[in-house]
Amino acid sequence: MSKVFIYNKRYLVPIKVSAYGDKNLTYTFSGNTLPTKPLIPILTKIVNEANKLRKEGSFNYVLINRYKDRYDKIGSHEDNENDMDLDSAIVKFSFGAERTMIFKRPNFDPVKNPLKMGVF
Repeated sequence: MSKVFIYNKRYLVPIKVSAYGDKNLTYTFSGNTLPTKPLIPILTKIVNEANKLRKEGSFNYVLINRYKDRYDKIGSHEDNENDMDLDSAIVKFSFGAERTMIFKRPNFDPVKNPLKMGVF
């Protein structure tokens, strides 16, 4: 289980996180670095579906968050890691129980996006 560093304290992350994609890519969050694993066939199909939604470029990375039950969650965070392209597009796929993803930005009202089964 990963740990995150928030306001000088370490906390366990209650979800399981995996990364898949192009060789030598990594995902870093709160002092944790996940190297990518090679895409498996089902993830290749998902990436191909996501790429159909793009007008230009293509996706080369899949981050999977697994929530065990309705009590597993992550709090507010910012995708502002040094190795992240801030202009990157994001496609969400949701499998299982509905969750709500909340996007927050300074000077804007939060946007709540229910994640139902399927592509969004």
